[in-house]
Amino acid sequence: MRKKIWQWTGFNTMASSEAPREEPGSGQVEIRILSIGICGTDLHIMSGHAGFGVPPLALGHELAGVVERIGDGVIGWQPGDRVCIDPLIGCGACHECLSGNKHRCPEAGEIGLQFPGGWQAYLVVPAANLYRLPDNVSFAEATQAETLHCCLGGIDKLDIRPGQHAAVIGDGPTGLYYVQLLKAAGASKVTLIGMRDNRLALGRKLGADAAVNLGSESQNANDPVPAAESQHIVIDAAGNEASLKLGIELLRIGGQMLLFGLPGKPVQMDIQAAVLKELTLMGSTNAPHVWPRVIEMIASGSVKVSPMITHHYSFDELDQAIAFARNEPGEAIKIIVNHE
Repeated sequence: MRKKIWQWTGFNTMASSEAPREEPGSGQVEIRILSIGICGTDLHIMSGHAGFGVPPLALGHELAGVVERIGDGVIGWQPGDRVCIDPLIGCGACHECLSGNKHRCPEAGEIGLQFPGGWQAYLVVPAANLYRLPDNVSFAEATQAETLHCCLGGIDKLDIRPGQHAAVIGDGPTGLYYVQLLKAAGASKVTLIGMRDNRLALGRKLGADAAVNLGSESQNANDPVPAAESQHIVIDAAGNEASLKLGIELLRIGGQMLLFGLPGKPVQMDIQAAVLKELTLMGSTNAPHVWPRVIEMIASGSVKVSPMITHHYSFDELDQAIAFARNEPGEAIKIIVNHE
């Protein structure tokens, strides 16, 4: 048995081919991949800016599909079960893995980053990395559980109280998810700060009380940049020196700042301001324990993912989907590649 596979082959290049299908081993299942989300991390890897992953490699870590075959010792799964996939794999034996924090495992890696990912028709994964999908969640929507779980893990680290003001810097998919999660967690006013009018408009529809375009020459008088020291919470979903500086300026004394966006290189920050304002700064990456809650939030509609999905491509057009994501970053919010 063979399968079609796309692989990252070098600097911003990819190629398709056929490869043998793998037999699922003990504790593993084979998944027929039906939907794949295109992530900015995929583009960073392909351009060599991510610092991990070695070509040739099938990327793709936002994945959903159905169980196809089951290996020995797998309990609770049957062919045809609808699933999404947690891409993170730890060693399973260290202190962090045994305590439920496999994302802190020194040997951890991710499907589609360090390990072969879902840019293929069939993928063998550990059964422990599967989450069952309710019937009312589409495969395309389910791909967003991976991104959303990272955001929810960050929200869990914050002390959010009714009446507080929060700002999200960055109008990418994670920034738009953070707007929804902050409102769901009880923040009274959430301001989205970004550079693209279409994403800021969507942010308003998803719950933002104000949307600020930093790149607009004619700043909307109704949505000015928040005043300095006006925010209880700032989430930096942009991850650059300017966003870090702005976040520190916006925070009140004793405020909290979640560092989520990755700069890709060291950046400077005003330590003195952080110290004198007694700020709490915290980083957040993965959060393995929140996956069941994420599935419930998507199924219930308490977090909306469908409005984020702006473009669809077929699996045979995966190279076109990547090219569009790279060349038209202002047009697409989330691109989904589907097996027909």
